[in-house]
Amino acid sequence: MKASHKNGRVDRELFPIAQGSVPNRVSATAPRDDAVRRMHSVMPTESLPSLAKESNDAERRAPVWRDLACVLGATIVAGALFARFDFSELAYRWTRSAERFQLDELPPTLVVLALGLAWFAWRRYREAQSEVQRRRALEEEAEHLLAENRRLANQALAAQETERRHLARELHDELGQYLNAMSLDAGRIRDLSAGREAEIHRLSLALMQSATHVYREIGGMIRKLRPIGLDEFGLPTALEHCVDGWRERLPDATFTLAVDGDFDNLSDTLNITLYRLVQEGLTNVSKFARTSRVEIYLARAPEEIVVTVADDGPGVDLAKPRKGLGLIGMRERVEALGGEFHIASEVGSGFLFCARVPAQAGLPLPTSGPNEAAADEAKSAK
Repeated sequence: MKASHKNGRVDRELFPIAQGSVPNRVSATAPRDDAVRRMHSVMPTESLPSLAKESNDAERRAPVWRDLACVLGATIVAGALFARFDFSELAYRWTRSAERFQLDELPPTLVVLALGLAWFAWRRYREAQSEVQRRRALEEEAEHLLAENRRLANQALAAQETERRHLARELHDELGQYLNAMSLDAGRIRDLSAGREAEIHRLSLALMQSATHVYREIGGMIRKLRPIGLDEFGLPTALEHCVDGWRERLPDATFTLAVDGDFDNLSDTLNITLYRLVQEGLTNVSKFARTSRVEIYLARAPEEIVVTVADDGPGVDLAKPRKGLGLIGMRERVEALGGEFHIASEVGSGFLFCARVPAQAGLPLPTSGPNEAAADEAKSAK
């Protein structure tokens, strides 16, 4: 599906909020299943790997039995025809005149040839079976390595966010206090020097301005390191604050945020991943679609969370290579949590990305019970 708002059906799917199906920046009134269905409508068919895999396995098994049935049917029909028309006697009468060429020995020769071809086919079958097993082993190894890479990427992102949180806290607690103290001391100097020492008074004002400027810069750094309100008020409030900030930066663009579902009890990794996805999507809007209509839709189903960011800007040609790493980073974040990431765009028809992430991603696995733990210790002792 293309991210275009020119076609009515596509416009309703990519921009459901503007069509009136979802209110502006409140919990969506549409049913949750309908929200998830709308998200699934923009996803390609490979979004359902399990169903596709089962159908492919069934399609591979069907020709084997069909071919075997054809061979058995042809053999039975041939045997019946040969018995009905006495094929051996006919073959003998036809080849009796060419006795000098030993054509009467042709049937056993053909039997030997058939047995040889059967042996040849069996050998090729064993080789093909070995090759399939080898490829399956390589695929399993590749899947294991990919899972390890995703686990390491997830751990790296978690460590990065932990360090960012620590730096934000240190900047706020340490530098913020000292800057406030400097600003208060400079204000005291300003008051004492007013009317007596003009130069000292001017320098104190300059010091206060510098402290205020540095405090604002540190506040911006803290907001970049850790989203405001994410830990205290939750993901929807943090996203609302983020969108409000972009409304101030891009007054010519129109932003709409809709949230459907309960986003409590999510892991910190999942919360920050969803926030970074929206943040990166809005950053791309600021680069390529500064006067467009942007819609952010966040929905939670029982087993997964879907986030979609769509705009009606100039769009891009997905067939051409892209220099930036933003989309690659977004995909890595989503896949590190076991999710799926898809984009849709066309030149002149806007841009859309949709991510689906398991709702339990990032949460610790349930610990084994006492019986299972005792069994594991017994196995390790053996």
